[in-house]
Amino acid sequence: MNLKEKIFNLLNEKNTEFISGQYLAEVFNVSRNAVWKAVNSLRKDGCNIYAVQNKGYTLDSGGIFTGEIIKSYMQLPVKIEYIPNVTSTNDIIMEYGRQGAEEFITVVADSQSNGRGRKGRIFYSPDNAGTYFSILLRPNVHFSESLYITTAAAAAVTEAIKQLYNMDTQIKWVNDIFYNGKKICGILTEAHLDMESGTVDYAALGIGINVFEPKESYHKDIKNIAGAAFPRSLFDNKIRCEITAKVIEIFYEYYKNLSDMTFLNTYKSRSFLTGKNITVEKDGIMQKAFVKGIDDKCRLSVLFENGIEENLLSCEVSL
Repeated sequence: MNLKEKIFNLLNEKNTEFISGQYLAEVFNVSRNAVWKAVNSLRKDGCNIYAVQNKGYTLDSGGIFTGEIIKSYMQLPVKIEYIPNVTSTNDIIMEYGRQGAEEFITVVADSQSNGRGRKGRIFYSPDNAGTYFSILLRPNVHFSESLYITTAAAAAVTEAIKQLYNMDTQIKWVNDIFYNGKKICGILTEAHLDMESGTVDYAALGIGINVFEPKESYHKDIKNIAGAAFPRSLFDNKIRCEITAKVIEIFYEYYKNLSDMTFLNTYKSRSFLTGKNITVEKDGIMQKAFVKGIDDKCRLSVLFENGIEENLLSCEVSL
């Protein structure tokens, strides 16, 4: 933990109390100038730190969304890098993967100008509305098991929202989270493969959650399907920080023993499509099917109109 993080944690712990620069210098065995530089760096990150002569520093953490605030809600020793505006958090994490960065480094953004979903679709990522983050993974699993990364993440999102706010969300196979019939979260896993072994060398797990309704209405192309966990009137950055932290924590526990699939029961129980009639697009052909459920390999179990049953690994489905 660097000096900046230590100072932030102490200010956050003391809440509204003032802490002198001299005290901080003595506690962390650094110079007053080092404290001043760390405080200024925190301010540049968006932390509202106030300085009052003869009293010291105090932190107003209620109205900001930064990596330090997110980390304050977590017990994990992971690095969180907050970048207010990015093209895509997945792009940054994939580059970190190529550079050999440590596993589980997480990039969090307030907005994305080029956020994307499956098949190159645009993922609308406006500022001051959601949380958009990507995690660097080095899973060392065969490519055939990489689906479990996405499904574990989907289970983590639904479980986090349930634990924090007692809200029941559902998973639309494979990677979308729905609430009150609207999509509030998309998940995209992109991987670099070791072609000789067929294993995943590194991967970027991208998660975008519409925490609050955006300041402006959703684009007409997605207005009928996009939703948010909370209305705009309840906007609070604390909620965005809490959700981000809780999703990362729960996913971390699932990921530690990914092959054990401890997330499976949650994933199955929150299936949005089970018991519904859907349209399956497979090899360019549209077919009607009934969804029986999710099997033990996270495949979609369907019964086609012609009576054939199949467990689908990857394809486009719609209601």
